[in-house]
Amino acid sequence: MMKRFILASLAVVLLLAGIGYLVYYRGIYVDFKPEVSVTARFRTQGKEIQYLDGDTWKTMEIRGVDLSSNIPGEAMLDFVPAYEDYSRWLEQIGEMGANTIRVHTVMDDDFYEAFYDYNTTKEKPLYLLQGLSVPDRANYGAEDIYQEEFVDLLLENATKAVDVIHGNRAIELGNFTGTGWYQWDVSPWTLGYLLGHEWDSGIIAYTNNSTLGETSYQGTYFYTKPEASRFETAMAKLMDRVTAYESDKYKEQRLISFVNSPWDDPFAYDTLYNARFDTYNQVDMEHIGASAELLSGYFASYRLETLCPDYQKYFTREQKAKLGELLAGLETGDLYSGYLTLLNRYHTVPVAAVGFGFSTARTPVVENHSPLNEQQQGEALVELWQKMRSAGWTGGFVSTWQDVWDRNTWNTVYANYSFGVDNWQDVQTDGQNYGLMEFWLGSGERVCTVDGNAAEWQGKEPVWSSDAMDVYMDYDERYLYFYVDGFSPETDVLYLPIDTTPKTGSTYWEEKKISFERGCDFVVTIDGKDNSRVLVQERYESLWAMYAYETDYKNPYAKEYWREKDSPVFRPIRSIMEREGVNAGNRWVAMPTYETGKLRYGNADPDSPAFDSLADFCFAADGVEIRIPWGLLNFSNPAERMIHDDYYEHYGVEYIQIDEMFVGAAVESDIKGRIPMASFPLEGWGEYEEYQERLKKSYDVLQAAWSGR
Repeated sequence: MMKRFILASLAVVLLLAGIGYLVYYRGIYVDFKPEVSVTARFRTQGKEIQYLDGDTWKTMEIRGVDLSSNIPGEAMLDFVPAYEDYSRWLEQIGEMGANTIRVHTVMDDDFYEAFYDYNTTKEKPLYLLQGLSVPDRANYGAEDIYQEEFVDLLLENATKAVDVIHGNRAIELGNFTGTGWYQWDVSPWTLGYLLGHEWDSGIIAYTNNSTLGETSYQGTYFYTKPEASRFETAMAKLMDRVTAYESDKYKEQRLISFVNSPWDDPFAYDTLYNARFDTYNQVDMEHIGASAELLSGYFASYRLETLCPDYQKYFTREQKAKLGELLAGLETGDLYSGYLTLLNRYHTVPVAAVGFGFSTARTPVVENHSPLNEQQQGEALVELWQKMRSAGWTGGFVSTWQDVWDRNTWNTVYANYSFGVDNWQDVQTDGQNYGLMEFWLGSGERVCTVDGNAAEWQGKEPVWSSDAMDVYMDYDERYLYFYVDGFSPETDVLYLPIDTTPKTGSTYWEEKKISFERGCDFVVTIDGKDNSRVLVQERYESLWAMYAYETDYKNPYAKEYWREKDSPVFRPIRSIMEREGVNAGNRWVAMPTYETGKLRYGNADPDSPAFDSLADFCFAADGVEIRIPWGLLNFSNPAERMIHDDYYEHYGVEYIQIDEMFVGAAVESDIKGRIPMASFPLEGWGEYEEYQERLKKSYDVLQAAWSGR
């Protein structure tokens, strides 16, 4: 009898465990209340997004911020931030005046707990736009959206997301998602879902040209119109499946959209424009329709990027005729030359910006654009925000909340050694510096603040000394710092020769007739506030090695353009840029460059009224403080002491490790013989368990616009 009882009990336990697994881990459900009506807390009405406040529908303007799990030295998909981190960030985001946050994928459970606690304790809630994404290896692969790893994974993660926001899911091993026991119902504050975070133009083209994908779709909530492409059909199907899952299981609906961009917008451009900007797709939300069963709504969403100023003149003749009156009266002098207004006129649904931002990096990526300091970053964000409002958009999301150290940008990606987790920040790389909040490693203050105050150098031993001058040095995860004492900026020109690589370098600078004790790779020249720069020995010029054809129509490795190891020529350091406009015809035109080695004078102390986050050097009473970005000295990973190897040995960028660098100093009026040089040891650094945060000045600017503070 007891044996039967034990077996029966075990069977019940196994049955309950199996049911629990199917319900919480697999999302299996049975609709026991098919008669219950579906409701919606959010809806679209014309060009507006509305939310239900009691029994009244009110218009909502999205003031949003993109939030991720990125912190220094940790991979994003490790989801390392804890409940306390998310709580602190949500508090700051709310105080800034934002009302919505966007996440790209299902986060770990700590985020949703923090989000729940925030909204249950605050008078004004934060809303959530839940992203539904797939790994980059799928999005940027060489197959179409119907590959098994893509559409099936996207749908799987989408159903997980629906369960997660209702507090009804457990995820043990996520595929591009967080993990945990999701028991906090945040659905009252979840605005909707967004398919994708950045659709690759290639995957769209592969899908549209495939013979396997569906060419039309008729679902319960969404359907395609005759003009729809295969990619648009896939989006309609996914939107329908997600809406159906939530409607059937939870009797609720939310807004839904998919990401688009100016490079895949609905408009047809001529061949010159297409060739320049790779605009070989047209993706149009207007090719998707909604049935009467959809109570919530859908909207068009665009990532906003730098646009060709005269894009209108490159519309095809047929496109201009089709747009007709929509083109009438468009501004041509505003930030996006009427583009925002045109998109809003074109669409019959609300339009939102799901990512607009500006970087505080030292180096711009598009010609005719200058670097922005933190104050200017905030002003640019507010200006674009106001343009969106004037154009009739329903709002948008600033990208991003925090700086992201593991991002690459096309014009610096070749220079960085990035295998594994990044525990340094390249201030030369545009993509790493979009945040409203910055990080630095360690448990205390920064290693150095370049503000002309030499007090922080007191008690330290100089690296290099002469009768007249002392050179002090230090470094952190961003910069190599110098303080030169005994230099008079009013009357002297200062030269700091630097030797990093043992492979190349010159002991002589031909232009200035200056000799060095060692073969030098760089010379830092401080010549007043407006004429200071870093120069590179021409053999070690990375731009020439990688982009000589694009900038000068030359093969850098051809015999006639070969640069010698000990060449006495030092050149300005330049970075390649993207051309803003369109080439006329197929002739070769030099790519634009920016002198990134030009040094900017200013005060880099965030607490100073004169703060300039882009400042590279500042004069002291009897000297100068300087900070040089690691990337400017061809460091590919300073944490591991990795620098560029000789380009001419490898016909490109490879890496070597060093343990020291050599530095000297001299003023132009008192150079006697070879400039002596001294060793500066490099130890690098490993993993840091602690880091510090600072809200950029752009936060204050945006806060003033959004909350009036």
